[in-house]
Amino acid sequence: MTRIQMLLKTATVVIVLLLFSFAQASALTVEATPGKIPITLGYHGTKLKVRGTGLTTSDVIIQISSKPEAEHLKYKGKAGGIFWMKLGNIVFENVPKVYLVYSTKDIHKILPPEICRELAIGYDALSEKAKIKTKMKDFDRDKWIVEFIKFMEEDELYDQEDGVVQIDQKNHTFSVDIDWPFEAPPGEYVVEAFAVENGQVVERAQTKIRVEKVGLIKHLTHMAFEKPALYGVIAIIVAIVAGFGVGIVFKGGGAH
Repeated sequence: MTRIQMLLKTATVVIVLLLFSFAQASALTVEATPGKIPITLGYHGTKLKVRGTGLTTSDVIIQISSKPEAEHLKYKGKAGGIFWMKLGNIVFENVPKVYLVYSTKDIHKILPPEICRELAIGYDALSEKAKIKTKMKDFDRDKWIVEFIKFMEEDELYDQEDGVVQIDQKNHTFSVDIDWPFEAPPGEYVVEAFAVENGQVVERAQTKIRVEKVGLIKHLTHMAFEKPALYGVIAIIVAIVAGFGVGIVFKGGGAH
C-alpha cells in the first residue's frame, strides 16, 4: 500500500468517525423523571417530567402507554322498560390501561391519519385496534368506544392534549410536565417521542418508567395474596381500633 493510499484510507476513517459522532450527538433522546414511581402509604400520584434532546423538527408527539390488555365494564339499561339496572358486561380488548398523548399541535394537523394508524398514535388509532365483546342487542361500536374513552378520561387514565409540549429551538430540546394519575396501577409504561416534520415522523426515541408498590403497601399486598387469613385478622383489628378511636373522638366532642 502506497503512502497516498494510506493517507486516503486514514482520511476516510476519520470522516466516517466524525459523521458517526455527529449523528450520535444529534440523535433524538427522551427521558422521564422520575424513572421509578413508588406507591407508598400516602401516595396520591406525582409529577412526571418528560424531557428530550436532539430535536431537529418543529413538532413532537409524546405518547405514554401501558401494555394492551382487556378492560371489563358493566352497562346499564331498563329492565322490562321500567327499572334502570346493570344488564351485562362489555369487554374492551387490546386497549391499554393508561394512555396519554401530548403534542406541540393537534396531531391531526401534523400527521396524516394513515400514519397515525400505522404508528398507533392517538385516540383514533387506539379505537381502530380495540376489540369489543358483548351480548348487547343493537350494539353501536362507535358509540361505546367513545363512552369507553370518556370513562377512562374521567379516571384520568386517558388523556390527549395538544399545544402542551414546549420546544426550545435554540437548544434542540422539548419538555412537558404531566400529572401522573393516582389510579395508574403498578407496572411498566413505555414513553415514546416522535419528531415530526412535513407530515412525517423523521425520528423517534423511547424510554420506560416503572410504577411499583413499596414499603408497607407492598407488604400488605403480598400478605393479602399469600396469607389472606392473617391479612383478614389484621384488617378486622384495624377496623375495631379505628372504630374505638372515632367513638372516643365523638364522645369527647359531645361532652363539651
